[in-house]
Amino acid sequence: MSTDSADFHAVCELVQRTAMLLDEENFDDWLALFDDGGTYELSAYSSEIRRWMTWQLSDRDALEKMLGDVEEHVRDPARRRHVVSVPLASLDADRGRATSHFSLFRTTPDGQSSLYLVGRYEDHIVKRDGVWRYSAHKVVLDTRVLDTFTHIPV
Repeated sequence: MSTDSADFHAVCELVQRTAMLLDEENFDDWLALFDDGGTYELSAYSSEIRRWMTWQLSDRDALEKMLGDVEEHVRDPARRRHVVSVPLASLDADRGRATSHFSLFRTTPDGQSSLYLVGRYEDHIVKRDGVWRYSAHKVVLDTRVLDTFTHIPV
């Protein structure tokens, strides 16, 4: 596996764009980062049951439906901000993997900020028509106890 600098830069931008679009709640552009058969997975390890738990596994169509219904749910009024590390990427022609760590902060309407959750992205990516997209965007959480539930992907 080799990593071309232009491709590596494009993968870094993909990961950063993911966080920015979620922070802005720009779900249409966030969904466009997925390949046609792409999936989103949210998982965490439970020390109590000593097993991995998958909290969500959705394909692009299911994500589109879920995000289209977000406004119908009671919503967390806090603003969210991701801080994402530069990914460690392994690219080979038009396929690759990228791993990056992230923290997600919440700021309530009264201006109080706190760390919401911590985890990593384990991504499988494909390059189509010169653009890198997710074939699988997996969110692996270290945090399992959330102060406020969210209907929005992390």
